Amino acid sequence: MRDVRIRELEKPSEFALAQAVARAAWKLEDLETSSVADLIAITHAGGLTAGAFAGRELLGFVHGFPREIAGRRAQHSHLLAVEPRAQGRGLATLLKLYQREWCLRRRIDLVTWTYDPLLVKNARLNLVRLRARARSYWRDFYGPIGGIYADLPTDRFEVFWELSDPDVRRIARGGIPSEPSLAGAVAFRAGARHRERRVRVEIPTGAPALYRREPKTARRARLALRRSAESLMGQGFEATGLALEGERAFYLFER
Repeated sequence: MRDVRIRELEKPSEFALAQAVARAAWKLEDLETSSVADLIAITHAGGLTAGAFAGRELLGFVHGFPREIAGRRAQHSHLLAVEPRAQGRGLATLLKLYQREWCLRRRIDLVTWTYDPLLVKNARLNLVRLRARARSYWRDFYGPIGGIYADLPTDRFEVFWELSDPDVRRIARGGIPSEPSLAGAVAFRAGARHRERRVRVEIPTGAPALYRREPKTARRARLALRRSAESLMGQGFEATGLALEGERAFYLFER
C-alpha cells in the first residue's frame, strides 16, 4: 500500500469522484447516493470526507459527520466505499484508522456507524479487525434502496467504536487481531431468557450475491437474525465478533 496516500478531499471534483466510487461499490441509483453538494456541505460543517488516492485516482473514501450521544461528542461514519477492483487490499482498514486519528486530534473518542449484518466481510472488518461492538439493531433502516441489496429489508447493526479502548489502540499500532472464540458459547434459543454470558448465532456466508441468487433464503436469514439479535440485545448482549468455521459463520454475542 506504499503507493496509496490518504487525505481529506478538497475540491468539488474530488467529491464527485467519491460519489462515483459509492455508485460502483453499491450499484445504487443516483437518487440513492449522497449528492456531491451534501458531501461538501457536511464536510464544511465539521464532518470528515477523506480519500485513499493512488496518484490522482480515488480508490476509496470514508465520510462522517458530528453527532452527540448522551452529551458525549461523537462522529457518525455514514459512508465507507472502496472501488470494486481495489477491494481486498486493506484500504477500508486504512481509511478507518485515518478516521480514528482525525477524530482523536479533535478530542472525539467515539465513532458509530451502521452496516448490513449479513455481509460477512463487513462484519469481520468492523468487529474483528477494528474491534468495534454492535449494540443496536435497526429494522429496514433505509427502506428499499436496491443495488446490491435487491428487495431485501435494509436491516442494520449499529456499531460503537471506542477509539481509546486498549484493544483498539493495539490494533491501531499494528497489532494482529485475535480471532473470536466460540468456546463456551451456547446456541441461541428462540424465546429463551439466556443466563449464559456468551451466545452464538449462525448466519449464511453468501451475501450479497445471495440476495439476488436466492432471495427467499436471504429473506429467511434476514428475519432469523433480526429475531435473535433483537432478543439478545434486549437482554443486554452485544455482538463482539464473527467467527468462521469452514463454510459456516457465527456471530458471538456477549454481555
